[in-house]
Amino acid sequence: MSNRLLFRQTTQWQGSQRQTLWAAIRASWRRHRSRQRIAGLNGHLLKDIGVSFAEAEAEANKPFWLP
Repeated sequence: MSNRLLFRQTTQWQGSQRQTLWAAIRASWRRHRSRQRIAGLNGHLLKDIGVSFAEAEAEANKPFWLP
């Protein structure tokens, strides 16, 4: 068996692996988008939802890959 065939076999993704990857990408994008939105809220809106400015700032500064 040649290396080329071995490489092809190891790089093929199964459907469930692709779905898991896309689910992780979607979750990361949602986290990023929600953190950007909370960063744009003013003090009055933060008070309405019960979040302090420091909490909102800490959440907005988290990287998208951290839950």
